[in-house]
Amino acid sequence: MARAIDEAARRAARARQRVLLKPLGSLGRLEDLAVWLAGITGDAEPEVRALVVVAAADHGVAAEGVSAYPQAVTAQMLDAFLGGGAAISVLARGVGAELRLVDAGVATRGGADPRIVRTGLAPSANLVREPALEPAALATALATGRRIAREAAAAGITVLVGGDMGIANTTPATCLAAWLTGRDPHELCGRGTGIDDAGLARKRTTVARALTLHGPHMTGPEEALRRVGGGELAVLCGLALGAADHGLACICDGLIATAAVAVADAIEPAVGPRLLAGHRSPEPAHGALLAHLGLEPVLDLGMRLGEASGATVALAILELACALHAQMDTFADARVAGCEP
Repeated sequence: MARAIDEAARRAARARQRVLLKPLGSLGRLEDLAVWLAGITGDAEPEVRALVVVAAADHGVAAEGVSAYPQAVTAQMLDAFLGGGAAISVLARGVGAELRLVDAGVATRGGADPRIVRTGLAPSANLVREPALEPAALATALATGRRIAREAAAAGITVLVGGDMGIANTTPATCLAAWLTGRDPHELCGRGTGIDDAGLARKRTTVARALTLHGPHMTGPEEALRRVGGGELAVLCGLALGAADHGLACICDGLIATAAVAVADAIEPAVGPRLLAGHRSPEPAHGALLAHLGLEPVLDLGMRLGEASGATVALAILELACALHAQMDTFADARVAGCEP
């Protein structure tokens, strides 16, 4: 059962903001972020203890020519994450967060590595021809995300950061965005990893075909995720559901991660208040999803890498917000009189 936001902790955090050594509101959204996390954690002076989860998967829809890169890149990037030199590896180290990798259906990676959570899933099917996931695969992926959240809560984590890796995965994410928002899929398709005009035209056609094929059967958010989603999207959806189950905050990254949490919010409305949009991607579907969820991103830096990169940069802002909230003097501490609100 999803946990409610702790309103008493929110009120106590807001009261503390009123007596800190500054004009009320002068730190802008940094004040709001600390109060937000207080309500989620139930701690009026919340601590940021973060786990960054990157779920990786391949997609059968890559056969439609919707990506600028070959499918083998997904597995190669997992190796780069493990090697410590990829963007998210550097960013996670920089903010002191653990990085957890999930193989949610990577096609070409062989061998086992204890640093990767294995789901046993195969790459998703080509969604313009058949459902992306079998029912059992969807259940496995959702359960994996929820289990990671449960284990994180037991380990004292307060904030989950969700990100993705998967060649061609902006296509299923755009399908989900169109279904969730009711927007024209032609307007929502972006260039992803940098496809040319011909690739963008193929992508628009592919998304339209998928929605035409599956639309009559997408009777709810889980079925939409099964039919036009993918393994990593389902893991991240489960992660957000698990955050609601166990009282954790969830920072979502770009288009793919936000599509996943938007499905989670459609399944369980208690997810919504626990979500923080890390950044705004240039992908048109991402902006539509943020508006649908009513989320204002922390950052707008033109980032479009994925990998939880934008969300992890935003995590640094959240850490600073909570440090200010907990460590600043009050007017009484500093013996500054006559300036209290």
